[in-house]
Amino acid sequence: MDYSGIRIGPQTLADGVAQAFCRGTKEAAAIGANLNGFYEEANVRGQLFTLVQPLTGTGIAAGHIVGAAAAANTQFAVFNPLNSGKNLALIEFAMAVVSGTFPAGPCVHGYIPNIPTLAASGTPISNIMGGGAASVARCYVSSAGAALTGGLAPVGHKLSNFGSTATVQASPYLVGTIEYLDGKLIVPPGVGWVPMFSAAGTNCLLGWSLTWREVSI
Repeated sequence: MDYSGIRIGPQTLADGVAQAFCRGTKEAAAIGANLNGFYEEANVRGQLFTLVQPLTGTGIAAGHIVGAAAAANTQFAVFNPLNSGKNLALIEFAMAVVSGTFPAGPCVHGYIPNIPTLAASGTPISNIMGGGAASVARCYVSSAGAALTGGLAPVGHKLSNFGSTATVQASPYLVGTIEYLDGKLIVPPGVGWVPMFSAAGTNCLLGWSLTWREVSI
């Protein structure tokens, strides 16, 4: 009797047959295969949420510039309330420059170490289109920007995969990025996430979105 739990090579089995072994390679390594999409299980269970800001105003607000002061105007941010009981595992960040002169340098994932007092604006939506559970996150979406009073200064944490020269965006081409973070950044309770740049640029019109998974602590 083989008690290893692995049987080398494929087998032909009918539906409903119980099988005590998983398939292995000739090196006795277990073989796995994805039956569904990578994030499908988390999404079906109501754990995935997205915040989107289709277009910001004319220029990058002060709260999105590296070295920003506390309570600087911010256009797009996601906060995890102190007693949420969840971690926000960041899954995907997307950004698109529509027009204007973008500042030279990279986009940086930043964080604000506490929760500002400004009332939340903008609603994260479940990735189950048209339904799903409500998010625990508090979000800030303002085309012109709003001061996040009571908050500490944002801190740069990690470079994104987007960088630019000081370039005028030319129609019809669209400069943008989709970055698959896959949980490499976690927003714990009492902390917020914010994208940051080297400068304000000139008359920048851009859009952002952030997708995350809410995981019980």
